[in-house]
Amino acid sequence: MAIWSCLLHVLGIKTFSRQAEDRARRRERIKQMGKLRYILIFGVLGYGLGLGVAITAADLLELPFHGWAFAIVKLVFLSALFGCVRGARTWTEAFSDPVPFPPDYLSPK
Repeated sequence: MAIWSCLLHVLGIKTFSRQAEDRARRRERIKQMGKLRYILIFGVLGYGLGLGVAITAADLLELPFHGWAFAIVKLVFLSALFGCVRGARTWTEAFSDPVPFPPDYLSPK
């Protein structure tokens, strides 16, 4: 958690702020980063790398060791796969614009 906090601090993102004003500024900065950078930073380097390390470490404890090259390829693949899926899903949930109610329909001509 400390390494992740330092990485975000280097990128200019405060990690542990509790004020509503700080949260609103952080949200706007993240929206300005764009969807791709959000997915890469928070999805792949955050959730994906964490899950990839956990799965790869569990596989390294098995007896038939397949080699370090296989373990690194597996770590990169799992990090990218799970990170992209999770990052895209959280971007959609957190930053999608609400639909106005009632919806604005085009007027018939």
